[in-house]
Amino acid sequence: MQVPGSGDKSPLFLPGSGPAVLCMHGFSGTPYETAPLAHFLAAAGFFVSSPLLAGHGETAVVLGKTRWQDWLDGAEAAFERLRAESGQPAVAIAGFSMGGLLALRLARRHPRASSALALMAPPLQLPRRDEVFMRVWRRLPSFVRRSRFAVVKKRGGSDVSDSAIRAENPALDEMPLAGVAELMELARVVRDDLGAIATPTLLVHGERDRTVPIESSFELAGRLTSSVVERLQLPRSGHLVGVDIEQATFCATVEDFFTRQIQAAADERIP
Repeated sequence: MQVPGSGDKSPLFLPGSGPAVLCMHGFSGTPYETAPLAHFLAAAGFFVSSPLLAGHGETAVVLGKTRWQDWLDGAEAAFERLRAESGQPAVAIAGFSMGGLLALRLARRHPRASSALALMAPPLQLPRRDEVFMRVWRRLPSFVRRSRFAVVKKRGGSDVSDSAIRAENPALDEMPLAGVAELMELARVVRDDLGAIATPTLLVHGERDRTVPIESSFELAGRLTSSVVERLQLPRSGHLVGVDIEQATFCATVEDFFTRQIQAAADERIP
């Protein structure tokens, strides 16, 4: 019998002899969200890292004290460590939700060192009701916005179709509004740079996602300048596609995409 929230949230570092892949979790989540993909890729020979990002894995109060730059700093440190220890000049990046925004930011900052992207429901936009709520919240006095009471419960718990995974997921069951504001600022920064990102990209979205509108993926597909943009829609999955009931299809698709894009890049380098 599973204990609620008992899933493993530890960071992963899985050495391998093949290409390097950085897997990044979402806002208020943990490496649990990308663990199936990380282990699947490691079994296929990839060298995989899945870090726990700043402020995550603790409490909503702790998370609410971090900024999006703190999350990016952690992502960048994991990216550079992975390059150094794998000996690979470039890294493929799989980012879930907030992790997808960070993946796009890394690809913008390190275009030659980013071999491919797999982006799972990155929140370029939030549901309309959430956007409106946050505009109102931003007008409140700063002492209210930064108080320990400025948190909201997740409606219905983790956004996943699999009830067992929903119970086991060690993610926070509430979100600090200060952190949501930081997430929205990160999305704004990323959106401004989309036209400069040409890394081959796979976009993944669950059709039952009630956290990030699927239009976010549509916008990405239309604004990235990469000549390779592929899409995977999972009809039975919610927001957490990496651990939901179609995770086998998801993992196999990401592995195939990374393998093809990394091989294509290697072929281009052959004179």
